Amino acid sequence: MKTLTGEDRRILTTAGWLSLCEPAFVEAVLGKTRIQVLEPGEHLYRPGDPSNGIFGLLSGAFAVSFVVPEFGPTVSHIMLPGAWFGETAFARKPRNTGVHAMRATRAVFLAMRDIDALVQEEPSRWVDFARLAVLNGELAMGAAYDLMLRDPLHRCAATLLRLAGLRHGQPLAHGQVELDISQADLAHMTNLSRNSVGAILRILREHQCVDMDYRQLMITDPARLESFLHADS
Repeated sequence: MKTLTGEDRRILTTAGWLSLCEPAFVEAVLGKTRIQVLEPGEHLYRPGDPSNGIFGLLSGAFAVSFVVPEFGPTVSHIMLPGAWFGETAFARKPRNTGVHAMRATRAVFLAMRDIDALVQEEPSRWVDFARLAVLNGELAMGAAYDLMLRDPLHRCAATLLRLAGLRHGQPLAHGQVELDISQADLAHMTNLSRNSVGAILRILREHQCVDMDYRQLMITDPARLESFLHADS
């Protein structure tokens, strides 16, 4: 499709960054977006690629990978519908992450030249674009905080909630959420052994917080899962 559907607009305006912006700004942004469709495993961009704009997720899921001098790339986060990202473009810096589709995925692209045009028309719009950078900065700081939780159960619950778009920042999801990750992926993201993660997931499944399938985790009761953040060790 070349134009946004009503459902596309609902997703982008009721969750994440654009849900915090004024309607006039939202309409101006949506009027300049272009839809991109990706197959499972297809890269949106890789570390070092030029930053030519920002993206908003309509359907599917994106995996975000980081590269550090010691190792990489490694998947560290998942973007769900309603999420916007790619704000390195604001600083004209190369991409510092890699992003690929985890399943059939649709996204919108807002080119940097269109962002420049929007701001030239109304300079105060930079405040709304800066809000996106702040939101994603808060998400990154929250992820770092969660990794410092000493109790493995707390750390695992916090990480699952973050991956489901239910922790740190504007919520992206409501109700059940399916995550295309394996127990090994979650072990890496939580800095735990696979055996430790397996034991924790069994506890969470017994309490009907999560369910598991091959390379997939389903958060079935987000509120109950969140209660484990405050449970005794």
